[in-house]
Amino acid sequence: DDATKPFAAPRAMRDRPDMHASVARSAKIARPRRPAASRWITAGQSAIHGRGVYAREPIPDGTPVIEYTGERITKAEAARRETQRLARQRRGDDDSVYIFNLTNRHDLDGRTRRNVARLINHSCAPNCRIEVVRGRVWITARRDIPAGAELTFDYGFAFPDWALHPCRCGSPRCPGFIVASAQRWRLRRIPRAERARQAASP
Repeated sequence: DDATKPFAAPRAMRDRPDMHASVARSAKIARPRRPAASRWITAGQSAIHGRGVYAREPIPDGTPVIEYTGERITKAEAARRETQRLARQRRGDDDSVYIFNLTNRHDLDGRTRRNVARLINHSCAPNCRIEVVRGRVWITARRDIPAGAELTFDYGFAFPDWALHPCRCGSPRCPGFIVASAQRWRLRRIPRAERARQAASP
């Protein structure tokens, strides 16, 4: 019942500048060690797609809201799991993307119920960002977030895969598909009729 969720599959990983998370400098930013759950959030049905994550209370700008946890796997294993995901997609089953590009050798597969962060939806105008601190992935508030607001971040999928990931975020400048912000200008060059055709495809 989850929406299409993070993170871009192996092909996209090679090509998405926005999804390569910024590395916070631990000397300046203290990161508490939280479990997979977080006091800041609660999960519920999303206005964007499937289930989502909402602020339980006001979240200050810069707060590390929740850690994205999962299984650390090799690139080869990530590629194998992506093949399985595409097979599920062809069958009409759950094709959510949970694999996060971690290093040149390893990825993080967040497909586990304990990983509440996997429910966070994409938005083209996100209120959160991704940070990697000492090999751990954090969802961090990029501005003050009011209580009750849905948490979002930019999935940053690669442009060549644009047709695979329709976007339902509803933000004013949403181009209709999930593409890394630095590459959205390329998407806007595609004729509107073609984008509409792809959006209507099953």
